[in-house]
Amino acid sequence: MKSIIKCLFLVLSICLVSCYGRDDETDKGCNGNCNIFTGRIYTENNIGVADVEITLSYSLNQIGANYNRIIAKSKTDNNGNYRIEAFIKDSEFNVGILHLTIDENKVENSITNEFYKPSELVDEVAPRINEYFFSDLENRSQIKTIDYKIPYKTNFVVNLNNFNSTNQDDKFGVGNRIEYGFQSGYNKFLTKQATGQGFGYANGLNTTITIPGVFGENYLSIYKFKSGLVDISTETITVNNPNTNPPLNYSY
Repeated sequence: MKSIIKCLFLVLSICLVSCYGRDDETDKGCNGNCNIFTGRIYTENNIGVADVEITLSYSLNQIGANYNRIIAKSKTDNNGNYRIEAFIKDSEFNVGILHLTIDENKVENSITNEFYKPSELVDEVAPRINEYFFSDLENRSQIKTIDYKIPYKTNFVVNLNNFNSTNQDDKFGVGNRIEYGFQSGYNKFLTKQATGQGFGYANGLNTTITIPGVFGENYLSIYKFKSGLVDISTETITVNNPNTNPPLNYSY
């Protein structure tokens, strides 16, 4: 029995090694039949972020076959514009996922504190702050254009009222998502609050929390955990002037 288990383990190990591939083909370039990927990395006041590296890669994740290919790299110019010309293999159209990934450390160190830095947001599993992924590339004539926008910081006040907890596990909290980074339509990330987390929680009957946000649309989530039941509601809040926006009030 032990010999059978060892044999199965050996076969599994060989499969895991042989079924995963990673190629770095950034030195090959593209000499013809290239797809073009363009965009701009810039702050909300329309200033480009220069010298940010952006990487185009491809991944295929299937049972028994995991593969990753780093296709090309480029850097933004003085105006924040990037352009990548890359050869996409026939087998990669409509199969697998293409990724554009920026150097978020360069962004972090290139912008002033009036703008949101990547470290001031909660980087979740998907999407990632520094990544845009897509699978809709169908042919070599397609040009993919995607910008990366970095918004100004502001804040607004939320009052969490009447937190009359009857159970030590009860919670009453609020989090805020903002649009950040690649303008993909699903680029909403939680802002980090004073606790360093994406949600702030009531710590008494009535609690006032200052929520990091942006000018324009903010996407609030109000979280209530009461007697073992969870209730999450969402609301879109528009901030035009944080000095005149009245506090938001929510009750437990």
